[in-house]
Amino acid sequence: MDKNIIGRVPTGIKGLDEAMSGGFVKDSINLIAGGPGSGKSIFALQYLIKGILDYNENGVYLTFEETRDKLVRYMENFGWDLEKLEKENKLRVIEISPKEVKKAVYKKNVGLKYGTAKYIKAKRIVIDSINAYSLLFPTELAKREAHINLFEMLRSWGVTVLLVAEYDVEEDKGSPLDFEVDGILRLYNFKKGDTRTRAIEIYKLRGSKHSTKTFPLEIIDKEGIRVYPEQNVF
Repeated sequence: MDKNIIGRVPTGIKGLDEAMSGGFVKDSINLIAGGPGSGKSIFALQYLIKGILDYNENGVYLTFEETRDKLVRYMENFGWDLEKLEKENKLRVIEISPKEVKKAVYKKNVGLKYGTAKYIKAKRIVIDSINAYSLLFPTELAKREAHINLFEMLRSWGVTVLLVAEYDVEEDKGSPLDFEVDGILRLYNFKKGDTRTRAIEIYKLRGSKHSTKTFPLEIIDKEGIRVYPEQNVF
């Protein structure tokens, strides 16, 4: 489908959006998946920062595991002043427990919405990580139902969501979430010899034409993620 027909939400990462027909589909729920050290959290925050600076779309980062202060300090390496954006009411970085989110979903509690998306008129939300939320539910059926309920709540907010998921994408086993989300980006951290090479793949993008190539990715100080869609990984 033409990107002019379907509304798009650019990641802001040059080269990647062009390979995605312009970015994520507006108001969709997407997954950024990879193993440790692949750059998931950096990508997720860059998605929010670029949204604010380049597209005037405010954002919310819900973190289940990392502390807000640690994220703020770490992201200074890329020249991103999260505290400044928070003071300007353009960004919220919120430490929250998965149980609090579960309560909001099942009790239809609007407090989470007004404390996050509504207050700053956010258009982009990141949840880091969906694994922590999934662990609250004992069976695969319960997990699936929980995801569906969470997604229904998020869709009602009118935001484009990026979920961070940690699993070994190189084994290519995937996750039950793969069937439920609208888009999937996979981050790789290949080892060849004594060095590692990072790469990205647009694994799924519902209703969109996209590149099927796996291409190199770098994490650069004072910039963040940079991709090279015309190059080969090896």
